[in-house]
Amino acid sequence: GGGGGGGGGVANEDSEYERWLRRSLATDLTAVAALGFLYRSGVDLSGRPVFVMVGQRFPARDLDADQVIMHAIQVMDSAVHQPFVLVYVHTNFTVSVNQPVPTFFARVHQALDRRFKKNLKQLYVLHPSMTSAAALLGLRALFSAKFWRKVVYCNKVSDLNAYVRRDQLTLPPTAEDYEKEQAGAFGSLFPW
Repeated sequence: GGGGGGGGGVANEDSEYERWLRRSLATDLTAVAALGFLYRSGVDLSGRPVFVMVGQRFPARDLDADQVIMHAIQVMDSAVHQPFVLVYVHTNFTVSVNQPVPTFFARVHQALDRRFKKNLKQLYVLHPSMTSAAALLGLRALFSAKFWRKVVYCNKVSDLNAYVRRDQLTLPPTAEDYEKEQAGAFGSLFPW
């Protein structure tokens, strides 16, 4: 929700988020957290908290949307009152396993309060593909043009270093393994 008219939307959004927050604090989400698909890393070059979302670790078809939302709130609530960045790792993403149903995104967007949207300053997409581009295009209706200006595509881990120092960024080993595999495959085709 964009807040609605007359300011009433903001109060409703806050109370809705407060309900989600209370539920998240009262729910054991250990099993969801153990999947490691969303976690806090260090800070970017501007000192903003960095959160990492790992697409490959998100078993979309097996997770309850409410638990995912509550986990995101547990992980991120203490930092979203200030500017923050999100690194989305698309490495080894599989549509049949990791792609949430379209209604999932609308549900998450509705549940998270305006601080998540307003204070997200950059969304870095590591190892983008046609799949990630298509998924993001499918979300156009949920987000404003301002949001899309925050999206930065990074083809390599080293591209992220322009924004987040390597020692401040905890990535899954699969991200660098993927790059080594790609370098090996393409290095033999293009030896220069």
